Amino acid sequence: MKDKRHIPEEVDKTLDSFEGIQRASANPFLFTRVQARLQKEETNFWSQAFAFISRPAIAVAGVTIAIIINAAVFYESRSESVKNTQDEEQVFASEYNLSTNAIYDATVDQQ
Repeated sequence: MKDKRHIPEEVDKTLDSFEGIQRASANPFLFTRVQARLQKEETNFWSQAFAFISRPAIAVAGVTIAIIINAAVFYESRSESVKNTQDEEQVFASEYNLSTNAIYDATVDQQ
C-alpha cells in the first residue's frame, strides 16, 4: 500500500470478489452418517457389564444375596460375642483371684 488513495480501490476489489461465491454443498449422506455415528453405542467391557447388572432379575438377586450375607455375618458375630463375654469374665475373675459368692454363701459364713 504505497499510497493511501489505493486502499479504497483494493477494498472494493476484495469485496467484488465475494459476489460470485456460492455456498459449498456437502455430500447428501454426510449428515445421516454423522448422526448414525453419534448414536452408535460403544460396546466395551464396562458397558456390557453394566447392561447385564442392570437387568431387574440380576439386580434383585444381587441385593438378596448381599442381604443374606450381611444377616449371616451379623448373627455369627453376635453369637461369638456372647461366648467371648462369658469367657472374658471367667478369665478376669481367675486372674484377680475373684470368686463369685452367692448370697447363700455370705449368710452361711456369718453364722
